[in-house]
Amino acid sequence: MAFTYINKRFHCDGVDLHDVAAQYGTPAYIYSEQILRRNAQVLKKTFIDRGFKVSYAMKANSNPTILNLIKNYGLGVDIASEGEFKMARHCGFEGSEINFAGVGKTIEELDMTLALDIDHFNVESRFELELLEKRASKAGKKAAVLLRLNPDIDPQTHPHISTGLKENKFGMSPEKIRHFLTHADSYPHIQFDGIHCHIGSQILQPQPFYDLIDYLEHFTTSLKAVGVEISHLDLGGGFGVNYENPFEDILETTPFLESIADRALEKLGGYQLHIQPGRVLVANAGILLARVLGNKENGGHHFVIIDGATTDLIRPAMYGAYHAIYAHIQDRPLRMGDVVGPVCESSDALARHRDIPKFEKDDLMIIGSAGAYASSMGSTYNMRPLSPEILVRSTGETQLLRKRQSFDEMISLYT
Repeated sequence: MAFTYINKRFHCDGVDLHDVAAQYGTPAYIYSEQILRRNAQVLKKTFIDRGFKVSYAMKANSNPTILNLIKNYGLGVDIASEGEFKMARHCGFEGSEINFAGVGKTIEELDMTLALDIDHFNVESRFELELLEKRASKAGKKAAVLLRLNPDIDPQTHPHISTGLKENKFGMSPEKIRHFLTHADSYPHIQFDGIHCHIGSQILQPQPFYDLIDYLEHFTTSLKAVGVEISHLDLGGGFGVNYENPFEDILETTPFLESIADRALEKLGGYQLHIQPGRVLVANAGILLARVLGNKENGGHHFVIIDGATTDLIRPAMYGAYHAIYAHIQDRPLRMGDVVGPVCESSDALARHRDIPKFEKDDLMIIGSAGAYASSMGSTYNMRPLSPEILVRSTGETQLLRKRQSFDEMISLYT
């Protein structure tokens, strides 16, 4: 196990996190190369080796070292902005390895990605399709498109990360999809390759994926009945992780990955199949390392105040998300309380009303599952610098992936 106690002290890939804190300071994100490689290898074996095209959802964590690592396993990238496109190009991803998702693409973004002949645009509305047709025409290109279908399937996850219900902003109704595909001649610069779906994130049961596969089987049959032939089907992503036990192996948390791949091939094997995993690849490969500033009692309520904050990990404030809390020294007694940061917001809490280890001033705290949607959603609110990212190599060496932001770097943006 990459993250574990050795001689009662918390380690990552054999490296004592006390030594990491002494070298790089806190708060800091610590990633395990061992876990990143394990997760990428599982996805390669389960999907890529079965013929799926797998694109990592870069929004989960866009660190270039991580992107370069997963690229070696044959994954492409799923982007949602100009910045992510430029990062993909910076890391050497070719146009054929890039999908462009998102409900609001700008003219500048469309022109930039059309010039590279990216693999697919996931189109989510009529206005986007019409804009893409105009920009492709101007560029003398034919844009490869997957129309994003909203299948109204409940992903059984948090409402804020559900994307496949009809009340969500994403995708289009089956009727609109069918209309565009049966009127493809109206868009001479669009190549309608197929359908994209993404029903939500942090899905821990296989049934929503089974339901999506069955839905797409019936929907594609209905398209064939009206003379529409497509060649690509995209199942999206959304595979979940165990936030309560963040160091559980990927195949313990999601033992159903192979069954999803097999069911998709059985029912939809005539199409080029795509998936876009994000969280499942990086979440349990990272932790947030913080230092305890002190303890506080207020009206009988106990608070542990740390130097990390919602600027480093916003998910608890945004979603009420659970992240496991560990002490650097093993077997500390538990105490009910909150873990809070120094940011001047009542929502600046990383754990509420929880049994957490008893911490003293200057103790190190480990916050699990911080490899996804932590650094990538970080902010400089309260003029707090972005925290560093450190990779613990399989060799036991540490590598600084992103330095701690300085005040001069923050102030340099102002004119």
